[in-house]
Amino acid sequence: MTRVRFKVGIYLWLHNREYIIQDRIGNKFKLLEESTEQINWLSEKELVQYFFTGQLNFQKMADTETVNHYQAVDFSEIYESLKAEVQRKEKYVLAVLEQKLSTYTSSSLAPIIQQVAQKTEDKHPPSHITLYRWLKDYLPSGGDIRSLIPRHQEKGNFNPKITPEVDKLIKEVITEVYLTLECPNIASIYDVVICRILAENNLRKSQIKAALKIPHRATIYRQIQQLDTIEKAVSRYGKRTASLMYKPVKEGPRPSRPLERVEIDHTLLPFFVVDTDTRMPIGTPSLTTAVDKYSGVIVGYYLSFEPFSSLSVMQCLLHAIHPKDYVKNKFPSVKKDWNVYGIMEILVVDNGKEFYSQHFQDACQQLGISIQYTPPYMPWYKSNVERTFSSYNTQLLQGQPGALFQEFTTQYDYDPKKNAVVSLEALQEMIHIFIVDIHNQSFHSQFCTPRAEVWSKGITEYPPSLPVNLQDLRVLVGAVEKRVITRRGVELYGLYYNSCELARLRSNYEGEDMRRRGGLRQRDKATIKYDPTDLSKIYVLDPTNHQFIVVPAMNQEYTQGLTLWQHRVIKNLAAIESKRVDIVALALAKQKIQEIVEREWQKSSKGKTRKSMARWLGIGRDDLKVDEFTFNNEDQSIPRQNLSKMADKELASLFNRSSEITGISDLGNADNTLINLLDNQQI
Repeated sequence: MTRVRFKVGIYLWLHNREYIIQDRIGNKFKLLEESTEQINWLSEKELVQYFFTGQLNFQKMADTETVNHYQAVDFSEIYESLKAEVQRKEKYVLAVLEQKLSTYTSSSLAPIIQQVAQKTEDKHPPSHITLYRWLKDYLPSGGDIRSLIPRHQEKGNFNPKITPEVDKLIKEVITEVYLTLECPNIASIYDVVICRILAENNLRKSQIKAALKIPHRATIYRQIQQLDTIEKAVSRYGKRTASLMYKPVKEGPRPSRPLERVEIDHTLLPFFVVDTDTRMPIGTPSLTTAVDKYSGVIVGYYLSFEPFSSLSVMQCLLHAIHPKDYVKNKFPSVKKDWNVYGIMEILVVDNGKEFYSQHFQDACQQLGISIQYTPPYMPWYKSNVERTFSSYNTQLLQGQPGALFQEFTTQYDYDPKKNAVVSLEALQEMIHIFIVDIHNQSFHSQFCTPRAEVWSKGITEYPPSLPVNLQDLRVLVGAVEKRVITRRGVELYGLYYNSCELARLRSNYEGEDMRRRGGLRQRDKATIKYDPTDLSKIYVLDPTNHQFIVVPAMNQEYTQGLTLWQHRVIKNLAAIESKRVDIVALALAKQKIQEIVEREWQKSSKGKTRKSMARWLGIGRDDLKVDEFTFNNEDQSIPRQNLSKMADKELASLFNRSSEITGISDLGNADNTLINLLDNQQI
């Protein structure tokens, strides 16, 4: 189930007890406990808080014997072939649901099947019985796309008839020869495949191995036909030509409800901020904002010194989906409520590379979010978020000391860096006041009422959607890597992660490796996810149930609150000074860097250097961290600690061992080296 709303007839589990919503009066829900028939009245706000604290889960409505076992997996780890089949099924199912049929018969489904088949150029449309079976899986799941994943394992052996070596050769030829701007025909691709197989057979003959069979020409045609049409056009004709061929060039649809269409984008705020303690200028922060097209309210944002990346997008989406209950406690100066939360239906983005990452696309698809890319050179396609950035500049920043505008710096004797007085913490409070009390309360041009009132009326008729399981939001956190599980655990960027649960996974992988004869194949690599802003833990995929387990770092003292960017700076400095990186060298280098940064912070006035130092010190990173929300009761988020506050006992132990490490006990003149690393380090 991708999303669900609080309404009459919904089953849910609260405090490990099963309830059903029997009635709704205003904002109150009548809950009946199934076992004791006890009645409880709870408000929508209370139910939402229970859900985001992990105390409430939604009960699946389908019979457990008929539920597709893939509904519990991480959709990003499903095979690409299964994803393509699911997307094809969903088009037929959504076309039927749009018609709002009362009964599903052959006469009512046949015209829809024919229409969708012609529109999608489907050469093998389903029968009305097959489509009815898809609906039986899709409707009880609440519209979960994972319910349409085909259960091939129940239909027999569908393994390819060609050997894996031949299949790999075919894919390599398609990638290297067919998907190029020279646009060769398929017949020439078959000739190249034959030549590759003959060359491989000559090599295998010298190694006394069985020769590979030449596949039929239809195999090559079939694999090329299975390629994504748009991706194939991008590789053969270029991105712009493919966009003109397949992307619609017309005015976007007008939404009819909140969260139907949300626009997101980045900007570099033209505003210098200062350090809280020294009051020295740091630099200009980066801002990622998401705006609801229907109501015009800002649903979430992310402010930091991090460069524009998928990390900024994921953090902004997490902030948009979660409720904003922290505002009153953290910023008492904010007068109004920011009652905005829920999963958007369509997310409008530009053509930045972070929006084309596979992790971002898989995360949106698992949460049921459709991604819509704006055509090139058409910024008005997401005009709401562009106007919001203009409002930030004109209504919030313009006229404030530290504002950076071209007309002031060129025509007048004004230096924004020298006049900056606002810290990043104060800027966070200013942004909250602007969003909640100014922007969301401003006049909506179409409805002639405040934007917040448009939102409140809209969610009364169309309540915001939530993921059925809080674990589904974990897909928005972390980058994806492949690593081998060894006795020492998982190695990631020189750090080791291990646990008892990981040892069980290792035994599964080693069992498979032992069954491989001759040791000709490499050991399977496990899929891991990690948060680039916190390397204290990683998530490792369990292939038996397609779910992730949490694995902590072996050295928590070093990794707590450590970002990937900071770790790379430490490794580079430690490698330069000691020529040998181990965990003690990293700890000593980390302490040395902290001392240098704090000293240079007082002396440096160079904008780029001070901005890099602010990023190192984590200024602004703790203000609105989404990982403050707990994913489940077992996986509590680790609070970030100040990098300079390491335990005295542990530090003393580290420095006592410094003599064992060549070059670490005496770092020498590493100050200039560190400053250069902070300026030049890029992730």
